[in-house]
Amino acid sequence: MRNQIIVFPLAYPSPLVPKLHLGTHLSAKLHFAIAAIILVLSLPASAQTNLVPNGDFSATPPLASWRIDFPYAEPYIKNKSYISLTSQNGRKCVQIDLPQGVAGNEGGKVESAFIKAEPGATYRVEIDCLTWDFSAKTFVEAWATDPVPIPQPDKFRIPATPDHPALLTVYRAQIPDAKGHFKTWQTVSREFTLPKTTRVGCRETAPEYLSLKAYTYEGTPNGGKSYFANFRLYKIKEAQ
Repeated sequence: MRNQIIVFPLAYPSPLVPKLHLGTHLSAKLHFAIAAIILVLSLPASAQTNLVPNGDFSATPPLASWRIDFPYAEPYIKNKSYISLTSQNGRKCVQIDLPQGVAGNEGGKVESAFIKAEPGATYRVEIDCLTWDFSAKTFVEAWATDPVPIPQPDKFRIPATPDHPALLTVYRAQIPDAKGHFKTWQTVSREFTLPKTTRVGCRETAPEYLSLKAYTYEGTPNGGKSYFANFRLYKIKEAQ
């Protein structure tokens, strides 16, 4: 069950705040402060902090922080040319416009910036999908430092940049699929607990980063489009 907002009566004294002999003004201030804290802790995910940088494409430029260019990963060398920002059915969104022959082979994708991970924490992810001409898969992926970077990275390995070392995929949480060929916005979501460690080679390694991915494809030679909007990731429980 999702968390619910609980509104407490503000009459003093409250069953949550014992009556204190601190003076009427100070006691009332303490009561309101505690009630405010309880209210914040009970907020649903939609009111918590979205961890995805520029998840709503409101930055300048709109695709800032998004990873759309994968020149190191065959067969996604041309992926960047398929990606643009648009509005569809009332929402600002990223458009993946695949030419003929691409959907049935490599497809197209967008990936968020890398987000610092908390191993053992529980998260909730939500993505709005307008699949339109194709089908779609959406994921959260966890990454750790690649202990042995390879000369030619691929979709499971990311080369080092000034912002991060060479990275290796160590965990994936697949989100339930949106309906394919659907002309109405759908929100897909799931909760997951990030493992505290995963095995990389012969050692246990803690995940360091998270990223969100939307991928569109179809077993067809035809071209077409899919749209994605409002990428959200919330930490809903600290690691135990």
